[in-house]
Amino acid sequence: MTNDAERRAVGVREIIGRIFVALAMLVAIVAPHASRARATEAGVDGEHIYAGVSYDAHNTFERCNWVLPETTYRLGVRAGLTTRTWNGMDWTLYDCQRDGESWLVWLPDVSIDRVAESARDAVRGLIPRLGENFSPSPERGLVKTKTWFWVNPLMWIPFSVTAYIPTPAGPIAVTTTATPETLEFYPGDGHGDTVECDGPGLPWSRLIPSFHEPDCSYEYPVPSTAQPGGVFQSRLTVVWKVTFRSSHGVSGRLPDVRIGDTHALRIRELHAVARQ
Repeated sequence: MTNDAERRAVGVREIIGRIFVALAMLVAIVAPHASRARATEAGVDGEHIYAGVSYDAHNTFERCNWVLPETTYRLGVRAGLTTRTWNGMDWTLYDCQRDGESWLVWLPDVSIDRVAESARDAVRGLIPRLGENFSPSPERGLVKTKTWFWVNPLMWIPFSVTAYIPTPAGPIAVTTTATPETLEFYPGDGHGDTVECDGPGLPWSRLIPSFHEPDCSYEYPVPSTAQPGGVFQSRLTVVWKVTFRSSHGVSGRLPDVRIGDTHALRIRELHAVARQ
């Protein structure tokens, strides 16, 4: 191979390498966990990169040396334009310099609270159904008899999501955690109040003494025969407490997440029959 051919081959490989680096960087920004909600959507507007909230620490430009770009027409940026509004947010243009390369990147002006709210949407997607249980079963309830309710105690655990956002001073991490706090039972009979109990409730077992009074239970005073379909439309809900804490020590609480289902409970009334 001649020297000219070798130089051309090296040049082609270098160009291809740069293209792959650029594509990898765009994929890391634009499409990390695309199904999750974000406070500021990452994306591309023409040739401009927007670095929004990410849920992967490797996608946060943590190794960038951020500098304000010189007034330039580079990448179609008009002279003097270093701020703009896009996707409902204010953004500032910076130059990410790393490993001898540089990219013009728009960084969002976003608060920690808003990032935490974004992570709240993401952590909600992680919360599983805990599996509602009743004893007696929904078809065999009796008046003036305790109806136990509970959820899977093994799943009564917190779930967390950490959101990252790049800033000129370095990436900020905000961890949002959903922790199951209370179990609520709405009986649907129009007589009793909603029952609240701490914890997942106690699963019923034949080994439990009959005199035990569970916190997570309700005693129906009337049968459900007069209701549509002959059932009470009850609801069992798990209330998840949502908190956040940033890598800068800022912490707080966000609105609770409430997840539950409606259950049709048939409550019967037994009558004693006297025999002559």
